[in-house]
Parts: sequence; structure tokens; C-alpha cells
Amino acid sequence: MKKICIVLFVLIIGACSNQSAYELPIKEYPQSFHQELSNLPKDIQVKIKVPTKFPFDVEFFRFSTTPEVKNIVYTSVVYEPVERELSNKINLSFTTYYNDKVDSSKSYESIKLNNGELAILKKDEEELKVLQWADNDGDVQELAVMFKDTEITIEDLKMMADSLTSVK
Repeated sequence: MKKICIVLFVLIIGACSNQSAYELPIKEYPQSFHQELSNLPKDIQVKIKVPTKFPFDVEFFRFSTTPEVKNIVYTSVVYEPVERELSNKINLSFTTYYNDKVDSSKSYESIKLNNGELAILKKDEEELKVLQWADNDGDVQELAVMFKDTEITIEDLKMMADSLTSVK
């Protein structure tokens, strides 16, 4: 009985501690990000979501929107790997296209996200992976990772997509 308890304990600890997942909670995004958000129209502010889990340690790098604030077409967040050896090998961006349409899923591999939304693997190339899906509001979310000399898997993309959290 004691051995069974030890084995169960080890399995539970192993399942709870995912060594390859790093978190960047909304509260750790810089103040400049929150200030830029506050300049956007309220109907866009309440829609903005960002990933909070990543397959490697990242920090916020840049937030951008289309230049004309009154007619926002998209918002984009770019992240920078914290680990120096990854910084020149990975480019990670998350973009939301407001009131847009996702491409037809018939021509792409489909991936079901934890919230039930169906994503398409728009690009699955040697150095580029792009996952795209429409949320409940019809806004299109796109997670893109360009990389070299390292490996990013479809499961890594799915983990990031599943971690989307509303900013407001």
C-alpha cells in the first residue's frame, strides 16, 4: 500500500509540474502595454485576449495596432524569449483580426482547442507554424511562431492558444 501511495504521489507531482510550460500572467505585462490598451476604444479593450502560457520563457516585447484608432482592424503582441540562446532563434507573435473571417478549415488540418473552438493549422513548415481560429465574437486569433535550430510543436501552439486570457 505504501508503494502504491508513493507511485501515485510521484505521478501527481509529475502531472502538475510541466517543466516545459512557462507563464506570463497579465499582471506581469508592462505598464506601457496597459496604457496603450487604455487608448483603444472600449469595445476593443474588452475583446483583447493574450496568451499566458508558453513553451519557453518569454517577456513582452511590443504591442501594436493599426494606426487609425477609430477603425481598428487588428492588434498584435510580439514576445521575446528570455533565454539568450533562444532570442535569435524564435519570433513569436499573437495577432487578433477584429470582425474578420477565418480561412476555410477544409484545406487545413483542424485542431480542437480546450474551449471547443476549432483552429486550423494554417502553416506547418520547417521554420514556421501558424495556428488560426475564430472566437465566439467572430474575431480571428492567429498565433505565429518562426524558429530555427530549435523545435516548436503543434502541441506547443495548442498550449499557447488554450491559455488565452482576457486583458480586461
